[in-house]
Amino acid sequence: MSIRRFLQRLRSATEKVQQQRHDPEAVAPAVHSMDALALLLGRGDRTIVAKMRASADGRRLLDERHDILAVVSDRDRLRALPEGSLGRTYCRFAEENGLFPEHLAEAVREARVATGGLVPEATPEVAYLHDRYRDLHDLWHVVTGYGTDMAGELAIVNFQATQVGYRAMTINAWIRLFSIAIQTGRLDILVTSIRARARGRRAAYLLAVDWERLLPVPLEDVRRELAIEPPPPYRTWDYPAPAVA
Repeated sequence: MSIRRFLQRLRSATEKVQQQRHDPEAVAPAVHSMDALALLLGRGDRTIVAKMRASADGRRLLDERHDILAVVSDRDRLRALPEGSLGRTYCRFAEENGLFPEHLAEAVREARVATGGLVPEATPEVAYLHDRYRDLHDLWHVVTGYGTDMAGELAIVNFQATQVGYRAMTINAWIRLFSIAIQTGRLDILVTSIRARARGRRAAYLLAVDWERLLPVPLEDVRRELAIEPPPPYRTWDYPAPAVA
């Protein structure tokens, strides 16, 4: 990369990170800042693909380009699964929190309209993996036990970043963590994310898991199979609501 190109990407990343800080819970600024940092620092695409190719399920998923979004958004099918199963628990979680993967996918594609709705400068294989990563986000909330408050979101982002070796995601998460810790004095949020990274290192590689097979399985059995430790208690936190004029 030329110095000029590097400086252009540095400026873009700085601007996008600042925009995310002003609107921390919106999808588009988060996508733009992550993509800008990834172009500057690298995503770790080789690591992600290599980890997928290291297992039989991962190789099959890459070869078939299995559409996990169709599976996790089929709520009629998920509701029909046994009580206590991963799929039934996930469906209840999604409906109670109003978190539907097809809506997130649409919002991310809209944020990336300039690159055809796909992660920038990626091969079809890498673009597929990033879509799969996006579509499984809320299912992984259920498996890891982290909530949808910002402390839980930061924890699962660090869990995932450790799993996939996504450098830009790790750096972006640490910027946000230290900023929150300094502004609020909540060092426990930082500790929660550090522990989440340790859990991510010890767990199976979740991107390569055959989740469709596991949806009917009891949640606790899924956690045992994937070496995901029981969810640790943590103090929740969210950005303060904006003042009403």
